[in-house]
Amino acid sequence: MFGGLRLTILAVLAAMLALPAMPATLRAHPADALVGGAQAGPGEVRIAGLLDGRRDRVKLNGVLVTINGTAAELAQDGHFAASVPIAPYYRVDVTGERIFDMVQTFGNAEIRDSSCDCLSFPAIELVARKKGRIELFFGGDSMAGRRFFEPRKGERVLLRQASLDADLDALLAPMKPYIESADLASINLETVIADFAPGPPLENKRITFFSPTAYAKALKRAGVDFVTLGNNHIYDYGEAGVASTIAAIEAAGLAHSGAGHNAEEAERPANIDFEKNPLSLLGFVGWEGSGGAHQVATPGKGGAALATRGKIRRSVQAVSKAKRVPVIQYHGGAEYIDRPSATTTGRLREAVDQGAPLAIGHHPHLVQGIEIYRDSLIAPSIGNFMFDQKFARTQVSYVVKAWLEKGRFIRAEIVPISVLDYRPVPAMGRAREASLRRLFGLSAERGTRLALSGGHAVVRPGEWSTEMACRTPAEEFRLRQFGPACLSGESTSTGRDIIARGSFDQATSFGAWERLFGAANAAIDFAGEPGGEHAMLRPERADGAIAFYTQGYLRDVPAGDYTLKARLRLPRAARIEFLAKERPARGAKSSARWRGELLGSKGLPASDSWQEVAFDFRRTVDEEGRDAMAKPFRPIIRIVWEDDQGTNLPVGLDDFSLVSWIGSPTPAQAWLASDVRPEGRKSSPGLAAE
Repeated sequence: MFGGLRLTILAVLAAMLALPAMPATLRAHPADALVGGAQAGPGEVRIAGLLDGRRDRVKLNGVLVTINGTAAELAQDGHFAASVPIAPYYRVDVTGERIFDMVQTFGNAEIRDSSCDCLSFPAIELVARKKGRIELFFGGDSMAGRRFFEPRKGERVLLRQASLDADLDALLAPMKPYIESADLASINLETVIADFAPGPPLENKRITFFSPTAYAKALKRAGVDFVTLGNNHIYDYGEAGVASTIAAIEAAGLAHSGAGHNAEEAERPANIDFEKNPLSLLGFVGWEGSGGAHQVATPGKGGAALATRGKIRRSVQAVSKAKRVPVIQYHGGAEYIDRPSATTTGRLREAVDQGAPLAIGHHPHLVQGIEIYRDSLIAPSIGNFMFDQKFARTQVSYVVKAWLEKGRFIRAEIVPISVLDYRPVPAMGRAREASLRRLFGLSAERGTRLALSGGHAVVRPGEWSTEMACRTPAEEFRLRQFGPACLSGESTSTGRDIIARGSFDQATSFGAWERLFGAANAAIDFAGEPGGEHAMLRPERADGAIAFYTQGYLRDVPAGDYTLKARLRLPRAARIEFLAKERPARGAKSSARWRGELLGSKGLPASDSWQEVAFDFRRTVDEEGRDAMAKPFRPIIRIVWEDDQGTNLPVGLDDFSLVSWIGSPTPAQAWLASDVRPEGRKSSPGLAAE
């Protein structure tokens, strides 16, 4: 897309947060709308932008800005500029002795502005480093076993015994700058640590796994300082698993809490001292076990610390009475749900009531909305960090950076990530949009309003940010235009793209390889210049149909109207079929992945240009499932050739999406919208053409 063009690409940074004397809102910086400089040389882009340090009155002496490692010129008014080689993404690092280091990563397409032929994104706000102020990092559910070593047939092996340390470092490298910049970094270590099964698996436990001891050392090298063990997998291999895990993480130099050889050990906090912030880190699991599997510690056995509201109250009170700062992590609630249960909310609020400035949750494997409660931060579920799950919705995630000042919560920055190829990477493009929309929408339901700093979300206690202007969702995501969908009464339906990764704009970033999708009679490749990536289906047999689909069944499927769509570039005339394959009942024999219910078909001619095709359909309520939800299904696109030319030229595929429509959405649901259409357009319950 950029080729050898001589481009001046300007990054426009609108300062987003004002000084305390001004209302907390998105504001234009008192400078020109666009900033820039001399034209870049061939193969380079000119990136210029702005830092906003007004809230903390940050002086920029000694502050260094680099873009992909190239030092930028920085003026005292916050403007910076540099010429850098064209790249798939641009990492902006801001460092200095008097500030907390900031890292932000942007993709090409999400910051392109066609109105000015420039790159633009919201301002990056600086946070002053002061005495008594610290930054904490929280990552979600993490492991490095199972499919990391033994993936599905035909997929890449990520971890090999012969190169284990280097392989693990490569998986964590994209997030290392975000982790090591914090004063204290934590993840939920949801795995036994051992180089082989340390004993028999826990009786009646259906899913068990372990990760190598090298994983603990790799986490430490990446900048992780502390792991919480209060979860439902620490006791997968009984006492032997607890022993091997604790031995491995202590040998790696990681602090820990949340599990032990008995209840007293499991409930003991990890004490880590910072100036004016003596932290006591507590970890809990929310239930004893299921199916007879007993995972919690008692006076006579090991396991995780069990959370009850009373136990949380007593534990946090004890820390507060010792004049320490309690920080709680809680592993509980149902898996794969969008909102915390009343039990989860009650337990996390209890921790805050007793003095915890931060209450962080995990276990649902999905990110949920955040809440400011009594000027403290509650994040009920921060999703997956590094995990081998195949479900599309578990790969939309975030990490949390939180600042404390003398034990009080003062600021949080939520960093969208994508669990790509099982590893965490900074989310860009549609992946960032999916994370931000989910965060903003579900947080709005909890009365929390956020703002943007660069490509991250920001929230503070005691403030009510000015509401962002509504936007009409566009075909391509632009970060600078992020906001809730504009609603026009009952005449508008908003839609949410459930797949979220079908634009392929991050399919091969950071050395990863997108494995969310599969194909029949074709190999999947990815092509295109930065900002214009797409999938390439390379036929294995010229005379056979090609199918493309999601590897896993999509679970996040409310009953109602849908649109399945894609753009294709065809070397031969073909009939395009869209299908839906319902997940079979447990134990039932499954047919080929590409077989399913025909939703519609359409003939398309051969063309070097992109051609769009879309089909509307409806899914009914699953009588055996959750309220208002349809049966999980796999969307499939099948390409049937109309001729017998016998050529194996590749098929281009892009913008593969499944849109779930909501009629008359609420203001909170408007945040979730990636598409809008007139309410009068309905889908039929049977087959439906474009």
